[in-house]
Amino acid sequence: METNRTRLFSIAFGVTIACLQMGVSPLGAQEDCKVLEKVVANAFTQIHSIPTHVYTTTKINGQTFSSEVIYADGSMYMKMNGKWTLAGSIKEMEKVENQGPHPDNSKDTCRFVKDEPMNGEMAAVYSSHSETPKGKIDLQMWVSKSKGLMLREDTDSSGAVMSSRYEYVNVKAPQ
Repeated sequence: METNRTRLFSIAFGVTIACLQMGVSPLGAQEDCKVLEKVVANAFTQIHSIPTHVYTTTKINGQTFSSEVIYADGSMYMKMNGKWTLAGSIKEMEKVENQGPHPDNSKDTCRFVKDEPMNGEMAAVYSSHSETPKGKIDLQMWVSKSKGLMLREDTDSSGAVMSSRYEYVNVKAPQ
């Protein structure tokens, strides 16, 4: 049972990293996608440069599980089986992200949805829809209007549904 849980966590973490990488990839040639690309790239740059705690809930094949990641002091930490582990440096992760493919997919659509309060501050809500050879990806992102920080991200990708919440207050590297 524990091995299966570890495997599911690894899958969820892989989906999380893939979605983070998609977030900084070009989203298409459309003007709305260019605006969204710039907003999201700025938000993820900040996640890598200021202490950030990401709480993610993932649903895959009817199973739901949670994961946590902390970005602090130049490193990324993952919580696995109740214990924090060093997952690598932020610089290493950025190298991997920058090496990935960045297709210009004309089937992408992006749009500003609305402004709404999130966690006590006003957020701009954006959505994107991508069709890739591996399936459809729908994203919805809440970005702080005053600070440009990512506050929440919901992803639906080929049956894996993931919701991430980003926190920036009192975040420290795990001991």
